[in-house]
Amino acid sequence: MFDYNSQQHRLTDNKNADYKRSERVFSRTGLWYFKTREGKDVGPFRYRDEAELMLTKFVQELHQIQQESLVSVKPHFRISGVVGRRQQG
Repeated sequence: MFDYNSQQHRLTDNKNADYKRSERVFSRTGLWYFKTREGKDVGPFRYRDEAELMLTKFVQELHQIQQESLVSVKPHFRISGVVGRRQQG
């Protein structure tokens, strides 16, 4: 299961900043929610466990999307057909 207390960083995060993870799962009017890094509340869920599970899935999906975007970026080198050929003349 995902470790809520581990330090997770996005590529756009400032590496020198000290980020502290606050409690992301909370209850409001008897229902459970989780908060994204962008400050959006996601829910409601009937149980805390359900909200925690959905938060874990949310973070895993974002991580997977980020990893896939890194893999899809490949350097493209164009090699000319002229390089290495002897010129006739």
